[in-house]
Amino acid sequence: MENQSENLQTLEDIIFQNRNKTYGAYVLRNDYRNVIKKALIIGISIFGLGIITPMLWGKVQLTNQQIVIADVMDVALPPENEKIEPIEPETPPPAKPEPQIKTIAYLEPKIVEDEKLTEPLPDQETLNDTDAQISDKTQDGEVMEIPVDDPDAHKSTQPEIPVVVETEEKDKIFVSVEQNPEFAGGQAALLRFLQKNLRYPNQAVNAGVMGKVFMQFVVGKDGAISNVDVLKGIGFGCDEEAQRVVKLMPRWSPGKQSGRAVAVKFTLPIMFQLSE
Repeated sequence: MENQSENLQTLEDIIFQNRNKTYGAYVLRNDYRNVIKKALIIGISIFGLGIITPMLWGKVQLTNQQIVIADVMDVALPPENEKIEPIEPETPPPAKPEPQIKTIAYLEPKIVEDEKLTEPLPDQETLNDTDAQISDKTQDGEVMEIPVDDPDAHKSTQPEIPVVVETEEKDKIFVSVEQNPEFAGGQAALLRFLQKNLRYPNQAVNAGVMGKVFMQFVVGKDGAISNVDVLKGIGFGCDEEAQRVVKLMPRWSPGKQSGRAVAVKFTLPIMFQLSE
């Protein structure tokens, strides 16, 4: 038994046999192996964590990927070179011949010789009993009412030319025009511009906010963007981001009215949407 107990003694027990074991050297030598094991485990853990952390961070970024969708108003423009078939005028029906009106001659009496009198004038009794109209000759026909003379019927039939008073339209901003302003390159180019420059605000991402921000701005006669305002927003930084991107836009093709470039007020909805 004594031999077995002696074999179980460690090197530190042998070295510090019959010595003061409360001295620090004995404690250090006795705990050396445990300290080495702990240091090795901690070192390996830190090294492994340094390798795994970038991989986990990359997966999290892919999971929280953000998608920005721009909703562009579809403006229907009239087709170019559209052939317009001429409208054949309707052939008016043949005019009905005017009916012959029954009349009786009653002219201002003139003094003539008896030999030259061709037709005697009717007396007053005859005029009162007849239903014929007074005329310069006597003839048979239909009895008709005497039309009322229209005082405007003798005026010129030429159409009146309205007097156009030119007003100062130099600084006028139109809301609706014949040809709307357009982003350089069309709607597809506008969509690419918004997707490239629009950034989803972090506070909107954290709050899960989605929706449309309606922007209103003026496209000048030279195509420059000005007076950029938020017509209707959703907050959480989305309004400010949409306003920033609109101010970055290049010059548009200006709107036209009567063939002239004019300033036009334009409304553009911009969609903010998170990926599922």
